[in-house]
Amino acid sequence: MPGAKPDLAMARRMAAAVDKTMKALRAVAPEAGSYVSESDYFLHDWQRGFWGGNSPRLAAAKRRYDPGGLFFVHHGVGSEQ
Repeated sequence: MPGAKPDLAMARRMAAAVDKTMKALRAVAPEAGSYVSESDYFLHDWQRGFWGGNSPRLAAAKRRYDPGGLFFVHHGVGSEQ
């Protein structure tokens, strides 16, 4: 509905439920990784969770080929800047 305001309380409850579920999954498979398109949008340690030990190498390539940070996505390499 145009102009409708988001239900922030419900969004926070849903985010908490996702966080609880992801913690349980990480407990049984801590290094399982994920597809970024099917990932936890609220993951706190997403650099390790998505990119693992490759994160520093990927960040260096990102700085080399996109020094101005033109290309970025949520939880993409270099998006924390």
